[in-house]
Amino acid sequence: MKNIILTGFMGCGKTSVGRVLATRLGFRYLDLDEAIVQEAGVTIKEIFANQGEPAFRELESRVLGRVVAGNGLVVSTGGGAVLSSANRTLMRASGTIVNLTASVETIAARVSGDSERPLLQNDPSLERIRTMLEAREGCYADADLRIATDAKSIEAVADEIIRSVTGGNVRTDTVRVALGERSYDISLGAGNLDTLGRVCRELELSGSAAVVSNTTVAPLYYDRVRAALEQAGFRSVLIELPDGEQHKNSTTLNLIFDGLVDAALDRGSFIVALGGGVIGDMAGYAAASYLRGIPFIQVPTTLLSQVDSSVGGKTGINHPKGKNLIGAFYQPRAVLIDVTTLDSLPQREFLCGLGEIIKYGAVLDADFFSFLEDNAERLLARDKEALIHAVGRSCAIKARVVESDEREGGVRAVLNYGHTLGHAVETLTGYSQFLHGEAVAIGMVQAARISKAFGTCSQADCERIEALLARFGLPRELPCFPAAAYAEALSHDKKVRDKGLLFICNQGIGAYHMERVKDLNALLEICGIGE
Repeated sequence: MKNIILTGFMGCGKTSVGRVLATRLGFRYLDLDEAIVQEAGVTIKEIFANQGEPAFRELESRVLGRVVAGNGLVVSTGGGAVLSSANRTLMRASGTIVNLTASVETIAARVSGDSERPLLQNDPSLERIRTMLEAREGCYADADLRIATDAKSIEAVADEIIRSVTGGNVRTDTVRVALGERSYDISLGAGNLDTLGRVCRELELSGSAAVVSNTTVAPLYYDRVRAALEQAGFRSVLIELPDGEQHKNSTTLNLIFDGLVDAALDRGSFIVALGGGVIGDMAGYAAASYLRGIPFIQVPTTLLSQVDSSVGGKTGINHPKGKNLIGAFYQPRAVLIDVTTLDSLPQREFLCGLGEIIKYGAVLDADFFSFLEDNAERLLARDKEALIHAVGRSCAIKARVVESDEREGGVRAVLNYGHTLGHAVETLTGYSQFLHGEAVAIGMVQAARISKAFGTCSQADCERIEALLARFGLPRELPCFPAAAYAEALSHDKKVRDKGLLFICNQGIGAYHMERVKDLNALLEICGIGE
């Protein structure tokens, strides 16, 4: 979707509505007046006083031309920005113009006492406001949509704009994971974190909610989660854990159990996992174990967890000798994905999620892999349309795999493409040098090379996979450790059986092949690892 440009007289609610609208749509919000102040280095009132209105309008047009050059923006303009026909032409070319209106009396009440309105400073009377409105009416009417804001809440105005501009399609997708009595929905949207309480109520959950999060995510989103839960009638308690893969262990797991016991949660209560993959895995395992099982909801806030760990019911913790060696299959009651939470995600973690997304295309969907190649720059820019498609498609692919093999007895092992050597890298580096997605990226490069050696893909296929990982800025080289150390780490992989290690190869691009490997040293030699 292109931009949404809000116009209207001062006091019509452009700034307040714009912020809510951007959050609901997953767009970036920009206030044109704030951008002008930032460029000029002085307030708008000072520009008017020292340089006059013509100088301000010239600066306004220049800044407007710059800020509307991108997509996925909600822009609140100043009341007089529409006076220039060139400005209106620029707005229309960049998106949808929505004009907010209000009565003279409403405007007067809203701007009363505001000394930062230079055009009303000397005469804030009703007659002055009426005269200015009449003079600008033709310019304000040059809009794609006009909405009166009198006696309406900010949320109601935002809802009206969304219905008119997008057809009301804020929640972009629902993916069903069909597992009989354990079935659940993945709800994907933008700004839908506030619907959590309603989702829990529709699932007929009851009692109290323990929100398990970490010291990074809780300050960002717990207040919204708590408000959503309380509005739906649930009491909530926060269990805040240290952040990082190195804390995915039994010691931290016991902190969750301590919090559940201290809060006196019973079997009628439930857990909300608010955070990335580590939080989801540990909170899910706690839910599977506490009182022999209570419900839990996944609310993933990282790209990696949204497209992978929150879907499928794998829960657990790491052991010093291997990753995810202790755990259980325990499905959530629902997964709620709000892609606007990715706006706060550090770039390194965001790139890790993109690496996991590549996996789905590499071994399960050639068209999706081509989409990732064609839209790499849009994804790197966190373009909402491209991102929503990528997250939704990844969830749909994983859901179909999980439905056919819930407990990883067969085809579900394909989702471990790149993970075999990736987990070894994490184990050997103590889970501290590489993030999970980075380790998987390294593992995918090696998996492609091994696939070529086994004859299941070409050199060109290897180059496409490595090139896409490189475009996303992910590491691709194995860290230096002795072959014996790698072999020891691989021997603890959960895909090891009596007949050897089940290794996932890519069959060209978009398909897979499973190879049973008995000689781990031979496998490592393909990767250039030898004594």
